[in-house]
Amino acid sequence: MKRFILLCLIFPCISVCANEITEDYFDIATNYCIYGKYTDALNYTNKILQIEPYNQDAKDLKNTLLRITNPNIDSYLTSTNPNLYNAFKYKKNGNRKMFIQTLEQGNDYWSNYFLAEYYSENSNFLKAEEYYKRAIMLKPNHSQSYLGLGKCYIELNDWQKAVDTLTKYLEFNKNSDIAFALRAQAYMNMNYLNDAQNDIQRALAVEQNISYLLIEAKILYYSGNYDEARAKFNIISRMVQTSEVYKYIGLCDYAQHDYNNAFLNLDKAIILSDDDKNLYSTYNTVKNILIDEKTQEKTK
Repeated sequence: MKRFILLCLIFPCISVCANEITEDYFDIATNYCIYGKYTDALNYTNKILQIEPYNQDAKDLKNTLLRITNPNIDSYLTSTNPNLYNAFKYKKNGNRKMFIQTLEQGNDYWSNYFLAEYYSENSNFLKAEEYYKRAIMLKPNHSQSYLGLGKCYIELNDWQKAVDTLTKYLEFNKNSDIAFALRAQAYMNMNYLNDAQNDIQRALAVEQNISYLLIEAKILYYSGNYDEARAKFNIISRMVQTSEVYKYIGLCDYAQHDYNNAFLNLDKAIILSDDDKNLYSTYNTVKNILIDEKTQEKTK
């Protein structure tokens, strides 16, 4: 999952620009920030300032980007919060225990937020959920906490809470491709397939991300559109060869009674990952169908 950046933490709720072009540039700049492409983000921020030289949001954004890209400048947060300064000093020195303990001593929003981030990055999603909730209680209008919490609920398979939390995040960030994609995933797992399709299309309108394309193909599969789903999975397989991709290609083949290709693709999926019990079950079913077909041919 994409990492949050200091920029988004400091400016979570950028106001809408008066000019539609600069509004689009802001969306592009913030999306570049999410992916850590700070130089590209800075280019678009400069374009905003060429159009609107007195745009304060753009000025703040530019100053923060310059601070982030300059390793010799302390971050704004750590330079104004001694507890955070000490915590990140421990982190820089590789002292994880003291990093956590120092953050736990802080009763402020940022200490809780960074603890939530730490636990989320280390796949302890229950702990991350706890600290995101604490952060939200301290700063309910800070949107990034809702996105982090929404991701936790996705990992915990708590789909309804994921939808509720991501919807809250989208109130602050109406064009967030990440939030739409994650909510689409939650809707898909709740079998709200029309809602899932609407959300994933909004995410793809912002960026043709492989992970978004994968969600789209899954939604098509669960909607029973096997031809279209298989075609999309096949395109994805040219870019990434994973167990999950071949699994769904095989499942599309199976649903369309193309048992030879289903067998081949499910076999590829198992070779790449042998820990899916349901996949083994479908694989054995297909295998038995092919054996029966061969037996029937011999008896004719």
